[in-house]
Order: sequence, then C-alpha cells, then structure tokens
Amino acid sequence: MAFREVFFLCMLVSTLSITQACQFSRSCTDITFDRNSTVMRAICSTSNLERRNASIDVNNCVGSSNGVLDCSSNFASRCINISFNGLNVAARCNRGDGVLVSSTRNLDDCIQNVEGVLQCC
Repeated sequence: MAFREVFFLCMLVSTLSITQACQFSRSCTDITFDRNSTVMRAICSTSNLERRNASIDVNNCVGSSNGVLDCSSNFASRCINISFNGLNVAARCNRGDGVLVSSTRNLDDCIQNVEGVLQCC
C-alpha cells in the first residue's frame, strides 16, 4: 500500500473510534426516569424499525471517580442530590477526601441501544 492509502486508513479508523459514542437517544424516544430510583425507561427502535419498551438502571452505567461522574458504575453509593434532566444526570459526589463536588454526565456517553435493549457501553 502506498503511504497515502495507509494514512487514509489510519485516519478513518481513528475517526470511527473517536466518534463511536453510545448515543442511545438517537434511536430511543419517550425517555423517562422512575421517581426515587436510578431507573431510566424509553421506547427504542431495532434495526428492522420495531419499537420496544426498554429500561436500564443508570447506576450500572455511571460511576464517580474523584467526584466526577464517568461511565463506570455505582455512582449512587458515592453521590447525593441525584437528579435527571433530559439526557443528563447531575449529582454532588465525594471526591475521596470527604469533599463533595457537583458533576454532570450526559447519558448518551454511557448508554447504548442494541436492538431495542438499553445497555452500558
């Protein structure tokens, strides 16, 4: 392969990995959150355009590291004042030294729709 072709392939692979976000909201609608829990519900499409009721415990997909919400798990045990607004979860989380910091995470970063089933990614 010529240098130009190798360079192009490397750029393509790099771009695909960078832009490969979970983005469940692109194929799910009617997103709601159960009151007093971390369960999210939605109606999600499959590849053949069927619509399915789906749910996921956001606590399994969102965690907290040094007080910052990330895409790991178990944030609810380290955070307080948890709220959901649109596609975002917000909370005040312990950064490890007892100090609470405010943090927000877009759930499209952490959750995907796989054939009408919500999963952590």
